[in-house]
Amino acid sequence: MLKIRLAFVSSILFFSLCSHAQEGWMVGLGPITAPAPSLLGGNFRAYLGTSPTFCFGPEVSIFPYQSTTDESETSLYELNFNAHYVFELAHRFGVYPLSGFNYTNEKERLLLDTEEIEEEDALGINYGIGAHYSINRVLLFAEFKGVVSQLSDEFFTVGAIVLLSKPQKKPHQE
Repeated sequence: MLKIRLAFVSSILFFSLCSHAQEGWMVGLGPITAPAPSLLGGNFRAYLGTSPTFCFGPEVSIFPYQSTTDESETSLYELNFNAHYVFELAHRFGVYPLSGFNYTNEKERLLLDTEEIEEEDALGINYGIGAHYSINRVLLFAEFKGVVSQLSDEFFTVGAIVLLSKPQKKPHQE
């Protein structure tokens, strides 16, 4: 586990030195899947690119109740705060590691006689990798994210992020 952590931190430092991200406010959305319990949901994100090398912001993922077994349905709600470092591999195409914090709320509804609901929530840490392709003010992206917590899981998201505003250029001071 220590080797994985060291590799992750090293990759973030490497990408932060070689990256070129969008600057300004960005919002995005797309479908998200959790393959292990076989859930499909929606993801919304809002980021601030503070420099050409760094962006961060909150994300919300919502998975409405879906059948996971013959006896139960599962619902999942996630709040994340992630940071991205983008490494431009080619014109308009970049990859990025991601890291951040996670809150997950999971509900399981038993469908047999009682319709009893079991609820569990946990705090965790996010890790992952993604790629984007830039078309003018839109970034098309695909992303893998893992969550380490009592409710550990893995997610795949695809979608689009729109650049809303760019920071104002400051005049050179002499």
